[in-house]
Amino acid sequence: MKNILKIFILFLSTMAIAQNPLTQNMEDPQLEEEAKELTQKYDDQLGLTEKQILLFENKVEEYLINAKKIRNSNLKTKKKIAELKLNYAKESKDMGDILTNPQLDLYNDLKPKFQPINPVVVKKASN
Repeated sequence: MKNILKIFILFLSTMAIAQNPLTQNMEDPQLEEEAKELTQKYDDQLGLTEKQILLFENKVEEYLINAKKIRNSNLKTKKKIAELKLNYAKESKDMGDILTNPQLDLYNDLKPKFQPINPVVVKKASN
């Protein structure tokens, strides 16, 4: 019965990712690996359940993809920074649907260390 439940959860989360327009056509093995590594770091501190691990990893990857799209966009630097901060905040908010309140509190304490917002690279002006 436990294995059936695990398979069902895996199926549902896979379907959710497949239907998410943000992650469609944006497979990036590097971001997928980064999401796995981040999830493992958080799991070491948060003690995630199997279900939480799956959901957490998918959510992290979704927001890594969003951040990459923002960074690669043609937005002005100030707008990129604002969008990255908004993406960062939305990710934290969405984790509230996955984590328990004590886990969420610890996650919010760990996130600046585990996932700092990297600076936006500005192209040099041509002479």
